Amino acid sequence: MEKLKKIIDKGFTENYLFGDINDVRKSLSDFGVNLGDNRERQDKLIKQLKFKLRSSINKEKNEILLLKATEFFQEAINKGLDKPIAYLNNLIEDNRLLVQYNKLDKLSPDEIKEIIKDQNLIEIIELLENEQ
Repeated sequence: MEKLKKIIDKGFTENYLFGDINDVRKSLSDFGVNLGDNRERQDKLIKQLKFKLRSSINKEKNEILLLKATEFFQEAINKGLDKPIAYLNNLIEDNRLLVQYNKLDKLSPDEIKEIIKDQNLIEIIELLENEQ
């Protein structure tokens, strides 16, 4: 039941997010909002809400990609795959991290996330998927 609620909520959110602004205005009007009053303020509010929805969805997607890339790196380290390990070492050098990692196999998931968080996660995942 909880999963169904999330799916329905996501559907409503995406409907408003990607919907026509006129549909949003009609919906607001149906709820008793007088669109003639303070139209500029209302337009600004609608844009802010849409922006917040988009950023929230993008944040969730990035978190999922970061988790997936972290898992791929951990798996690559465990398997001893040369290219992903070399790539991770390059990221460590490029980021000039204060902490030195002598043994990659002892990196925690949080440490790997810290290393790869500002990188192109899609590119990293594709690289790691090709290695496996």
